Amino acid sequence: MKIESIGIRHAPLSNRIVLARFGKDPHVALESRDAMDDFLKAIISYAFDGQMPVPGKAMEIKFGGGDEQFSMTVKRLETQP
Repeated sequence: MKIESIGIRHAPLSNRIVLARFGKDPHVALESRDAMDDFLKAIISYAFDGQMPVPGKAMEIKFGGGDEQFSMTVKRLETQP
């Protein structure tokens, strides 16, 4: 299996992020698994340089290319005891 045949996608039916393996057709997954928690944990790790942020701390991530530029703010929320 080539790494090029694996991709992260949004599954509209479940509204989840999935890790999928594709064959010859890049639009039809041969198999997939839910990767939502892993994906979000990776974003948190990326935004806060591998550290767990203190409650209330926020970080902005900018990404995109050309005329498609995006900004995402990730903030650790205060929790009630």
